[in-house]
Amino acid sequence: MIRVKEITAKECYFIRHEVLWQHKAFEDCGIDIDDQEGAFHLGAYLNDELISIASFFKQNHIKFSEPNQYRLRAMATLPKGQKKGAARALLNYVFQKLQDDRQDLLWCDARIIATEFYEKLGFTKVGDLYEIPIIGPHYLMYKKIDL
Repeated sequence: MIRVKEITAKECYFIRHEVLWQHKAFEDCGIDIDDQEGAFHLGAYLNDELISIASFFKQNHIKFSEPNQYRLRAMATLPKGQKKGAARALLNYVFQKLQDDRQDLLWCDARIIATEFYEKLGFTKVGDLYEIPIIGPHYLMYKKIDL
């Protein structure tokens, strides 16, 4: 069974390094806004092992008019934890949390390989494909939170 809970930013480093940022040193797998006000990090556990993570930041995007926005960053699942529902459980948890906190919208820069997954969970692409240096091509995606 998948269990989702809040974790620290440092608890995200291992999966960030293994899955997203192998080009960085482990100690450089922090995000400059990991500890800003309103930021939180979630982990999905399978049999008490952390297998999926994501970070969320109170950050508005200029393309959206909604006043209460959150940004999803650095979502990743270990290869051995994929296709077990961990990332879906993690996002369903955050949708409820953002709804409870009266937030309007969740947005992210989505890698091409993740866009279909996000679309299945109600996200919509906005605009054209763009490149994030070293990381690769992305789409801007968002999901409105039903209040």
